[in-house]
Amino acid sequence: MCIVFRYTPISDPDSKGYFDLLIKVYPEGKMSQHFASLKPGDVVDVKGPIEKLRYTPNMKKHIGMIAGGTGITPMLQIIDAILRNPDDNTQIFYTVDNPSKDWNGGSGYITKDMVVKGLPGPSDDASNPWIATGIPFNSFVHSYHFLIQVCGPPGMMNHISGGKAKDWSQGEVSGILKELGYTEQMVYKF
Repeated sequence: MCIVFRYTPISDPDSKGYFDLLIKVYPEGKMSQHFASLKPGDVVDVKGPIEKLRYTPNMKKHIGMIAGGTGITPMLQIIDAILRNPDDNTQIFYTVDNPSKDWNGGSGYITKDMVVKGLPGPSDDASNPWIATGIPFNSFVHSYHFLIQVCGPPGMMNHISGGKAKDWSQGEVSGILKELGYTEQMVYKF
């Protein structure tokens, strides 16, 4: 029997002979329960990599990432690539729902206000820090110098961006991002 699940490795893409996965074990999750039951030396057949979005340094001036649960894994790959390359000037806004005491970044569940204040967006408001970059507004929006990436459980996806289409293509943008004027060209759903 062949069961297909897609997981994003969190290990360095240049690693040879192994890869690391971050898998949340759900009480009713058949695949996550199977992974949790594995012992050292057990074997699992895998296929890949299945590239979804090829990140290249400075491909976008700004990247906004909205991730819930293990939806953080594709974001970690990109964050790691940005941090490892001193010539990559991409800016990232990061928030958590339950911050530690010493956390000084954004916190809480994603709201419209948080998206407007913290993420690059299709707004002509001169007070938006993402637009005040020296890039003329029209070229900023029409050239799409930013990308919003979203990955998480279905409820979060529906609230933020809408899920993927039934054929697993990107589908229409809905939710908070649509309400704020984001288009399919500005949003990538993992």
